[in-house]
Amino acid sequence: MDYMDYKDDMTAVLENISRELDDFTANDNNAGLLGGYTGCALFYAYYYQHTSRDEHLEKALFVVQKSIEALSELPLNGSFCGGVAGVAWCIQHLAQMGYIEDDEVEDAFGEIDLMVAAFMEESLSAGKNDFLHEGVGTALYFLERPAAVATPVLERLVDYLEQSAHRFPTGITWKDVFSSQSEQYQHRDLYNLGLAHGVPAIIAILGRLYEKGIAREKVRRLMEGSISWLMSHKKSHGGGGESLYPVLADASGEAVGDKHSRLGWCYGDLGIAVALLGAGKRLQRADYNEAALTILHDIARHRDTRNGAVHDACICHGSAGIAHILQQAAIATGDPVLEKAAEKWLQTTLSMNTWKDGPAGYKFYHHPDYHNSYNVLEGIAGVGLSVLGFLQPDITPGWNNSLLIP
Repeated sequence: MDYMDYKDDMTAVLENISRELDDFTANDNNAGLLGGYTGCALFYAYYYQHTSRDEHLEKALFVVQKSIEALSELPLNGSFCGGVAGVAWCIQHLAQMGYIEDDEVEDAFGEIDLMVAAFMEESLSAGKNDFLHEGVGTALYFLERPAAVATPVLERLVDYLEQSAHRFPTGITWKDVFSSQSEQYQHRDLYNLGLAHGVPAIIAILGRLYEKGIAREKVRRLMEGSISWLMSHKKSHGGGGESLYPVLADASGEAVGDKHSRLGWCYGDLGIAVALLGAGKRLQRADYNEAALTILHDIARHRDTRNGAVHDACICHGSAGIAHILQQAAIATGDPVLEKAAEKWLQTTLSMNTWKDGPAGYKFYHHPDYHNSYNVLEGIAGVGLSVLGFLQPDITPGWNNSLLIP
């Protein structure tokens, strides 16, 4: 689909974001792919791909160099969102794009491999399955490493997931230990249906392991069992403006906390559709693709800023994330309903830059206030990456993987 009606608005937004990120990346001290300045290198690299202006590539390389120095100087954990795994993934990604020489950074990776593997083992053995902040997200780093290094680590991840799964007549799942509700209800086993912290993320990681040929039979069984469990939680009265799935469920299948889920990358029906679409592609399961499309069509036809609780433009739980996922799904399926919905959410994103004291006019909503944010997950770097996707629909953005988008 041609989004060029919005070209001038998109170009202006990107120029403003780039200018704001110049100052942020020069002064911020919080390394991190999704939660810190490191992810701004992704924005600059893809912006360079679009503009061919050397200054944007130079900025990407400046951020990478600063991130490499942070790896040796700052006390970072091994996580993907704000730790070593994500920073190192970003460096590898820019090397794959041809912007960094592999041999310039390969020396550092031996130590990183050991550190991230240790973090993964420690997290998973404590039952910490969270994608963003705990053990599961580290798999994305190892999926980009040479097979001799990665395969044994990833096979251990699969073994752990097999051993720690909770089994029910409806399928298999993994206990949530991250959400505030799990702290509140410590006597109950709760299961998270969100992409940022829950079962859809595990399904998305397993799909990538299957694609790489890691423990394929085990991985397929785990995927099919967990997708069966996930789909069994579709609400009998959902849809038409109400979410099709709850946020959290207990062992009996009852929803815990909010029965109606927001619309966003992090929580809600969109992340479930992402997991199903990825599984359908990798396992060649038409039924999973159809289930994903059913969810996406309901979102396209009925969800809006009000019933989706969309208060800002960020990737995590705002309009830019929704727009990007719908656009990528539209490209993958050729579905005109999804194309139209992606355009609607792009319009929403371009109209949210109304804050006079916000970077590039944007702010991030964290109840009960709005905050300035610059990073990929919650800030303007992520908004910029989403907007760039609409200017370059013929380029499949490799950064999708960092957010488990199919």
